[in-house]
Amino acid sequence: MMKPFGVVSIAFIAFLLVFGFGCSSPTKVDISKLGPPLSAGELAEIHNTRVEPMGSLWARISVRAKGRYDDGEKYEEQGEGHLQIVKPSNISMTIGKLGETYFVFGSNATEYWSFNLSDKDHKVALLGKLDQVTPEKASTLGLPVHPGELIALTGLMSIDLARAGGTRWADDGTSVGVSMPSHWGSVTLWINPKSGLVIKTQAYDHDGQLVATANLSRYKDAIIKGQRPVLVPGKVEITTPGDDGFIRIELSEPSNKPIRSIVFTPKKLIHRYRIDETIDLDSAFEQPARSPQSPPQQDGES
Repeated sequence: MMKPFGVVSIAFIAFLLVFGFGCSSPTKVDISKLGPPLSAGELAEIHNTRVEPMGSLWARISVRAKGRYDDGEKYEEQGEGHLQIVKPSNISMTIGKLGETYFVFGSNATEYWSFNLSDKDHKVALLGKLDQVTPEKASTLGLPVHPGELIALTGLMSIDLARAGGTRWADDGTSVGVSMPSHWGSVTLWINPKSGLVIKTQAYDHDGQLVATANLSRYKDAIIKGQRPVLVPGKVEITTPGDDGFIRIELSEPSNKPIRSIVFTPKKLIHRYRIDETIDLDSAFEQPARSPQSPPQQDGES
């Protein structure tokens, strides 16, 4: 279950961070009457033309989390902060209230991290290496997906035709899906063929089981200096199967304004936020096998 902002595991997140919707099932249509869906090449041409000029994204965000604790008690929390992305691998999200930052999540090409700053007397940082991350480690941060694939859930990454599979209509006939392999399974982009916009992204595990869904809506112009604006999702709602809670992220003032490298450098962030305790997830999850040992032999025993 996703937790409120004062708890480290809120990170989607997260995006995964990641990034609910109504409980009703989508209306099914006879997709055989729709004709063949757009091909992966056609979807890539439409989608990549839009997102490729957006090499980075800076935005103010408001975040709302709603759900239940493990004991069944309901909670609802809100906060605000910033989302910063430099493709293909850097992402940073901060959440706080009244100008105070309580939560920091990030990932770069080699590391991922989550800071809990809610207790001013004991600020905690969790860090891990991407080449050693496992679903168990990611779940410690509340992430249902690989930390390096959170940007993909925002629908801002290009479609790599060398890795893309076939396409198919959604059951409701409103979008066409194209899937690409991921670290732990696959990611599917659902694109509206009329608007060319990604309306939903879904992450699956290696067994084909859905692990996270992000609904993307309320697209707005992101300002790019010297170029035409790029449409980016203004609202991202993330849910996981079997969980009636959600995390909703709303973006404002999106642009490609310069982003300071410090937000993607955990060692510098530890100093900046004056972290009291740093936990290495890779070391914490190490459980070396130990051979049972006999108690030491006493004098006179044989």
